[in-house]
Amino acid sequence: MMEAEVKDYYAVLGVAEGASDEEIKRAYRKLARRYHPDRNPNDHEAEERFKEIQEAYEVLADEARRREYDRLREAPFAGRGFGEEPFGGEPFGGFERSFGGAGFGFGEPGFGGVHDIFSRFFGEEPFAETRRRRARPGRDVRAVVRLTFEEALRGGTQLLTLPSGETVRVTVPEGASSGTTIRLRGRGERGAGGARGDLYVTFEVEPHPRFHREGEDLYTRETISAVEAMLGTERRIEDVYGQTVRVKIPAGTQPGHILRLRGQGVRTARGRGDLYVEVEVVVPNNLSAKAREELRRWAKKHRAL
Repeated sequence: MMEAEVKDYYAVLGVAEGASDEEIKRAYRKLARRYHPDRNPNDHEAEERFKEIQEAYEVLADEARRREYDRLREAPFAGRGFGEEPFGGEPFGGFERSFGGAGFGFGEPGFGGVHDIFSRFFGEEPFAETRRRRARPGRDVRAVVRLTFEEALRGGTQLLTLPSGETVRVTVPEGASSGTTIRLRGRGERGAGGARGDLYVTFEVEPHPRFHREGEDLYTRETISAVEAMLGTERRIEDVYGQTVRVKIPAGTQPGHILRLRGQGVRTARGRGDLYVEVEVVVPNNLSAKAREELRRWAKKHRAL
């Protein structure tokens, strides 16, 4: 007689057997964020862990599937051996009743329902090595899409030609930044069994001549004269979207002072960042003798010398 070991999906998600639906969902979200392929590029172990987490959640989040799974954990073969036929000559009769009456036997091609049971619950299946060779999934494919700064701001669609010659339409998120990676399921290489891997697309964005980007915030510089810095002034600058923005520079502004314009940065699905304007003060170097003398008298009068 052979003992069947059922894969412990509760342990996979780190929850108790009596966990509520909300506890299961909360545990799944936490683990899925941690092991998501987008956060663990080129990490095969994290990718496999992510798949295992998804598999466990698919079973435990479905009331009917979870009930059948719990029943199977309690008595995988109802105390019977593989060679016995205790249900009126029907092989694995208890399984047939539990899983919708689908008939199967070890001699049948493809194994019918028993393949699903072994692969999902026991973590293995009869003749597993043969089936793995026959139905090995395709490899994931990684690609880079280069965007101008303006293209990244707008978002939209881009056509990407894969090494196979296949053309794929890629959606660029509004406000995409360099390093942003998206995943297209089933658009990778095709495996021996017909299943395809995934396509991971990373965006590279060209720099802007006037604005430096950090996250959703933008940084730029504005130059004023020393007199403007002392007296205060106002500037109208064009933001990254081509809109005119008014910038008030207060009297007594020091060189290197940074002004923050809220909500004038990059727009994304999460909102819009801020625009930071660094003030550069230029000291004139071509004053006439008369102008220098007048400035000297003014400085002495106001004790600035």
